[in-house]
Amino acid sequence: MINEQIKELETLIDKEIDGYKNIEKLYTDKKEILIQGKATDLYDVDSKIVNTYKEINDISEARKNVTKTLDIPTFSMTDIINKIRTTDENAAKKFAQKKEEVNELAKRIYKLEKINLELTKHGIYLTNKTIESMLKGANSVNKEYNNKGQNITNDQLKMSSIVEEA
Repeated sequence: MINEQIKELETLIDKEIDGYKNIEKLYTDKKEILIQGKATDLYDVDSKIVNTYKEINDISEARKNVTKTLDIPTFSMTDIINKIRTTDENAAKKFAQKKEEVNELAKRIYKLEKINLELTKHGIYLTNKTIESMLKGANSVNKEYNNKGQNITNDQLKMSSIVEEA
């Protein structure tokens, strides 16, 4: 019975690892989208990331239930390894390797997330600067006319930019 639960736990953890690998790939895709400025593709990738995290959360809940049946106090990898080590040293070694793999994936995902955040901030900064320069250009043109659309500069002909009388 315990061996079956250990196998089930191993399968669940493998699914979690696959989910995190998928997240890493999606974050890499997101980075490329941000670099290339393809804002229309961003929503697609972000929704895939959210869905993948939901799947990982569901798998994590299943892992939590299996650890309860094994009388493991929490569903952390460390507690799982310590509990399994008492019954199956080889399985404990496998789980330790899986823990290392999850830790490495987490580090890479964190770096990608940080890069993506900085790219997003930079994109917002550039967008704001573009809008500011557009507004400055529009303001300087608007200063040449009054609220009736008449040219107010002295060195130009008095004419309206809006023809009201024909």
